[in-house]
Amino acid sequence: MTKAKSNVMTDFGAPIIVLVLICVIMSGLLAFTNGITAPIIAEAERRANEGARLEVLPSADAFEKVEAGGLPDAVREVYKASNGAGYTFSIVAEGYGGKNTLKMTVGIDADGRITGTKVLSQSETPGLGAKIVTDANFYGQFPGKDAAYVSDIKNIDTISGATRSSNFYRLALTYAFEAYDMVKGAA
Repeated sequence: MTKAKSNVMTDFGAPIIVLVLICVIMSGLLAFTNGITAPIIAEAERRANEGARLEVLPSADAFEKVEAGGLPDAVREVYKASNGAGYTFSIVAEGYGGKNTLKMTVGIDADGRITGTKVLSQSETPGLGAKIVTDANFYGQFPGKDAAYVSDIKNIDTISGATRSSNFYRLALTYAFEAYDMVKGAA
């Protein structure tokens, strides 16, 4: 019986080199793919945000971005309707899923009333908190309401079993009204 010779390079070194090469090649391919898809994803997101603005403020003809300092942290973008119909607010707020898990667009008309809300993404509990998107009785209660209505938690009909998600939604609306109060006189 002959004993096989053991070689440290072939036993350990070669597999390590092969794995490192695989990792380098795959990382390069992922970076290449990201470079190709990033502009496509950005354009799709821009279109989705534009569509959401038109959906929540349907009387607007076009939008102009408003640059304002001191807005609530949750308010990422503010757009003013060119025809003076109102403003839209892009909100990224805390949800039941944690920080930055509720992304929505809110439309507020020139009279300070909600014209519409649209959740763009959320990480709420499926079947419970996620109803903030699917329960028309919940999100349908806000159009036509003003800041005083939204700020009083007793006014809001919450979703049974998803009270925290409902309250996070309401809180996001209060951020929109805070921003509205800041930009309405400045424009």
